[in-house]
Amino acid sequence: MLKTFKRLAATFLIAVFMIGTLSVTNAEAALPKPGNARFVGWDNNYSMFTSCSVRWNPVAGATQYQILLWWTDGSHPYTRRVGGDAIGYHFYNLQSNHVYAFYVRAIRGNTYSPWSNPVFITPWPKSCSFSLASSTDTRMKLNWTKIYGCNGYNVWLTTNPYGKWYWNLSTKTKCWYNSATVKYYRGSKLKTYTNYYVRIVSRRIRNGVFCTVPAPYYYYCQTGFRITKR
Repeated sequence: MLKTFKRLAATFLIAVFMIGTLSVTNAEAALPKPGNARFVGWDNNYSMFTSCSVRWNPVAGATQYQILLWWTDGSHPYTRRVGGDAIGYHFYNLQSNHVYAFYVRAIRGNTYSPWSNPVFITPWPKSCSFSLASSTDTRMKLNWTKIYGCNGYNVWLTTNPYGKWYWNLSTKTKCWYNSATVKYYRGSKLKTYTNYYVRIVSRRIRNGVFCTVPAPYYYYCQTGFRITKR
């Protein structure tokens, strides 16, 4: 009986040792996904939403990072590898009328980390036109270029393009709702002989919540208008 107990105890200890060794080996082999993957900013005004920078937190032990960029519908994929000392990447020649999704993962040998959370690169419409909705009142009809892959637009107005901007309205959550009629500015009807300036900001939803869409570094508005008749 004692010998049987010793054999069972020895077998148990060997099993514990092997399991412990395997768990340590697997933990050492695992790579966490890069944290805080983020959009940094658009280039200067010459890029017009065609080039930008992204970054992520470094992963200890990574020898490379793999970058994946594509349109939000999964088409037009672009992938590239950069060195393990990289903490960011610069994208050029983006199409300014599409939202992109960016991912990054760490690599060490044949070990790959999970992909980072998606980072949406969301340009604003490049231009906007306007016309009087009616010759008898001051309502203004706006039309702007579509941003494919976005979830609607926010319209902002101001009378001082270098000062504070005020939210005016939101469209429905489809990219092709690219027009709106502005009736009021800060709660009052639009006034004649007043200069108004317009920003159209694209929106993007993730997990049911609207993501932050960073503004360009530089002053930017799509158009301005002045009402001169009723």
